[in-house]
Amino acid sequence: VSSLDRTSEIDDFSYIESGGTWSPDSKKFAFVVYSGGRNKLSVVNINSGKTELIEIKEVASFSNPEWSPDGRYIVFTGLNEGVGDLYLYDFETRKATKLTHDVFSNVHPSWSPDSKHIVYSTEIICPGQSRKYCFNLTLLNIETGESKVIDVFPQADNLNPRFSKDGRFIYFLSDADGFRNLYKYDLQTDKVYRLTEYLTGISGITLFSPAISTDRENGLIAYTHYFNKNYEIYVANEQDFIPMEVDKYDVNFDAGTLPVLKHLSVNIVDSALCNRVPTIALQVDSIEILPYRPKLQLDYISNAIGVGISTGPGYGTSTAMAGSVYMLFSDMIGDHQLYTALSLNGEIYDFGGQVAYINQRDKVKWGAAVSHIPYRSGSMYETLDTLTIDKEKVVVDKLVLDYIRMFEDNVSAFLYYPLSQTRRFEGGITASWYSYRIDRYNDYFDLLGFYLGGKKEKLPSPPGLSFQTANVAYVEDDSFFGMTAPLVGHRARYQIERYFGNINLYNILLDYRRYFFSKPVGFAFRLYHNGLYGKTSEIGKASPMYLGYPWLIRGYEDISIYGGTKYSFDPTNLTGSRIAVVNAEFRFPFSGPQVLAPIKSNTFLTDFNLFFDGGLAWNKDDKIKFKW
Repeated sequence: VSSLDRTSEIDDFSYIESGGTWSPDSKKFAFVVYSGGRNKLSVVNINSGKTELIEIKEVASFSNPEWSPDGRYIVFTGLNEGVGDLYLYDFETRKATKLTHDVFSNVHPSWSPDSKHIVYSTEIICPGQSRKYCFNLTLLNIETGESKVIDVFPQADNLNPRFSKDGRFIYFLSDADGFRNLYKYDLQTDKVYRLTEYLTGISGITLFSPAISTDRENGLIAYTHYFNKNYEIYVANEQDFIPMEVDKYDVNFDAGTLPVLKHLSVNIVDSALCNRVPTIALQVDSIEILPYRPKLQLDYISNAIGVGISTGPGYGTSTAMAGSVYMLFSDMIGDHQLYTALSLNGEIYDFGGQVAYINQRDKVKWGAAVSHIPYRSGSMYETLDTLTIDKEKVVVDKLVLDYIRMFEDNVSAFLYYPLSQTRRFEGGITASWYSYRIDRYNDYFDLLGFYLGGKKEKLPSPPGLSFQTANVAYVEDDSFFGMTAPLVGHRARYQIERYFGNINLYNILLDYRRYFFSKPVGFAFRLYHNGLYGKTSEIGKASPMYLGYPWLIRGYEDISIYGGTKYSFDPTNLTGSRIAVVNAEFRFPFSGPQVLAPIKSNTFLTDFNLFFDGGLAWNKDDKIKFKW
């Protein structure tokens, strides 16, 4: 059902403390999902796979829907202003009606076979000292609106009630004996019978998770039992149980109470709690509401440092440092985050730094960043030169090393606008400035190879340049991750970017990925395009795109566009101002979780992949022809 209903309109499923419900004809299944910041009722047609999302305007948050036997209504627990009451949704009028009006929570509603009554668990304040709150069973008459408390197991948690197929009995879970077992209450004789006696009890993920379900037609009962570190589902017929009559007022929580710990010294904490001063009631006018003022504090810091010293006859003694420090600051609730980074790798010219800020307080997330980043490359060659030694010119070997540094200064701003948990818009603007520095190191050797000396000089550098960009993107991601890669769903990014300044052109990115899985085989494919659009003269100023990266086309990692490879074709065929890629991949899980892989392992996650990659790189004025 979840695979059928996983769409871009649904953010998540509500399943931990909320179950689903079948229509009386078993053709539809309804459950609660999150969409657009609120709960909605998702109704799936099992045969066609079509899904209807129903927004119940009267209630923004609800759980545990239960379809009526006549098929017209669904009852559920709705939460308004922190109070959980029962509501009745009418499929004909498309409206919800409030059924209960008390201050306590009412959960786990269930219909009688004739659709005239609803049994549910209602929270009360326990009269004893064993616990503060407990749950009673309550029977509600739909026609009259009158409710009646079923007087069983006072002070116990009596939850998850369900009617039997003939409407005479109510099955429910209770921890009356310190465990959590299945009981049934006879509406005619007012007697209670215990049906199970498990030491680990019957339970779901949490106390309020539905743990039992009944079949209205055949009298089957399904329940979850935690045993041997696993949850298992058991199905039994009503006649399979051996009912044991118990006193409906007898409760004993000893089995579920932790034993008193014998302390080796005075237990100061327990003594203080037992002898604490009674709570003093505060006057309303003595309480002041203060607005939240965010203050940034250090959350994380990391650093690395290194120092190198070299000495020689050419340049004397020189030192170089390499180090970095990263710091992350945020406020208490994470609405504001500040990231800083400083690094030094080599000489003082190789100093870099970045400061970035992001604001996550509102639905629109935004931020800004400022950075100075040095990039260093180099080249080396050997040539003949002459030196004047003792007033004589001598032919020497000269080893030349050029360090080319490019400095990027960047200012950017960005924002994210989420439409849901699976869809969002992104946008950003940047301004970048580039400058250069070239240093040349000359080392001289005589013709026998002995070192004579050296010198350093600064060469003229090319003029700098600058450009600005503006981009907007639409992003989708409803994929579920498997062992080593996404398993089902899809990802997509559609982006257009405009360059201004020294370069004037458009960059268009289209990236669509789809994932399928049918045990034990998965299939994935991707359609990808990245291209520069504009005047040919402007496109020529930009660096060409390369098709041979392993994340695009695998198998070309050892190819260089500068030559020197073992391949006979021209590596420049892999470059262009526009590229298109198609990838297809069969994935065979080998080891991992038992539900996915044939070899069970919790630590060694592997799969075998059979892939096909195809791509094309071209320039604006190229004519594309396919030859087979």
